[in-house]
Amino acid sequence: MNFIQELHEARLTRNQNNVRTLTYTDCCERLYLSLMILELLRKFPKYSMAARAYAKNTTSDGLYRYYKISGTDLYNFIYFVNGDETAIGKLKDPGAAQRLRDKTSLPLMSLNSYLKSIANGQSILKPSEMFIKIESNLGITNSTYKEIRRSITNFDSIGTEGRKTAVTKLLFATRAKLRSSDLIDDLEKLASQKDLESGTVTDQEPTVSLPDITTDGKDLSLYRYLVGVENLMMTKRFLDQAKQGKSVSGNMVQGYMPAIKMLDDIVKAGPGYVQMLRALHNRAKKGR
Repeated sequence: MNFIQELHEARLTRNQNNVRTLTYTDCCERLYLSLMILELLRKFPKYSMAARAYAKNTTSDGLYRYYKISGTDLYNFIYFVNGDETAIGKLKDPGAAQRLRDKTSLPLMSLNSYLKSIANGQSILKPSEMFIKIESNLGITNSTYKEIRRSITNFDSIGTEGRKTAVTKLLFATRAKLRSSDLIDDLEKLASQKDLESGTVTDQEPTVSLPDITTDGKDLSLYRYLVGVENLMMTKRFLDQAKQGKSVSGNMVQGYMPAIKMLDDIVKAGPGYVQMLRALHNRAKKGR
């Protein structure tokens, strides 16, 4: 069975239909989660060999120029995040994905150095530096993921309960975002064998795909028809904060209020108008 799995390594990104469900933001987030799983696995002798083999397969082509069905899921996530127009064109919303890609710079040299160190079984003195760089460059704003990163990169010093909490939260994130990936089996086995899953941690992971929200250029200019020219800058700040999962101030809400009022009017007009809005939304998604 291991031989069969090696023949067809990628499971989450195994074909074009699977990939079409992913946004660019999804790929960034899943890339980051995959790296944290590898960082955890390499700390345990029984799973370090699996981590080494996975890292070696991932870096077999360190330039990530082609989509590979036989590559690891992590390889394909790197391909999409660091990809050209061909790569971006395979994702759920190529237009929005390209705008985010233009603003994203994956530190490929640091990432490859980290993966090759795992593949060769070498010690990694300060993995947190690489993770923080990846986190910043990919725009990872999820506070839970940052908390997991801090715990896993300091795993030996956080105590039993801290380890259980970190691994449990990573399991929740993996089950939600990497359910069919090629890394989940090893993580599940590790958590079970080492008794690292806690029953006291609440699962707060959303399972929906994260949209590639952009608020610049053409998109922002069209918002003026919804909120008015005078509210454009506050609308931009509202959307930026919302995308990052941050709280928004009252003046930002006021800037976006015309769009909220429009939606409220449609809802209060009755189910027929809501269905018309849903139909229009579907047409808009297909148009994109």
